[in-house]
Amino acid sequence: MKNVCLIFSLVVCAGLMCAPAAHGQKGQKQTGQTDQTGQTGQTRQKGQTGTTQDSFLNKAMEMNQAEINLSEMAQNKAENEMVKEFADMMVQDHTKALNELRSAAGGSQSEPSLSKEHQQMSDKLSRLNGAAFDKAYMDAMVRNHQQAIEAFQKVENTGAASTRQKPGTNNKSDADIAREMLPTLQKHLNQAEMVDRNIGGSATIK
Repeated sequence: MKNVCLIFSLVVCAGLMCAPAAHGQKGQKQTGQTDQTGQTGQTRQKGQTGTTQDSFLNKAMEMNQAEINLSEMAQNKAENEMVKEFADMMVQDHTKALNELRSAAGGSQSEPSLSKEHQQMSDKLSRLNGAAFDKAYMDAMVRNHQQAIEAFQKVENTGAASTRQKPGTNNKSDADIAREMLPTLQKHLNQAEMVDRNIGGSATIK
């Protein structure tokens, strides 16, 4: 009987000694899980901050790239001399504007992807020739510049401040950039409307 009691006492003592160790391991595991979750949250938050981009500059660069692409096509396909001269001006002026926007964005050299609307217009023009191409191209130039002026005026009037902090970017605000580029856009629109009327285009003149 004594031996049985002695064995029972030893078992109880061993159980009491192991319990704190097991509890400590469980606590460490929970703490580790909490830390891992915290780290994941921090990484996700950092990723979101790192991908923040200037939507105005992105849109403006896409608009300029669309004008360049359509006008390079016009340089090769246009039939009317006024349309060809207008296309030459578009390529020159919008290439300059695109380079300035890239500089403001930190020197990105990648070609902006066209919006669905601009890609559809490019596809449409690629299937046209002669006078039909000239009219469709000039109609597009009138509409595109009307939309660009409206977008740039909105940014100018709201006075949107720049949030660009990357090395190499300039300190101009979006409103400053819009204000500087609006006169050229207006000149393009005036010229586009005149050429469109002369060739019998159907763009809506505002």
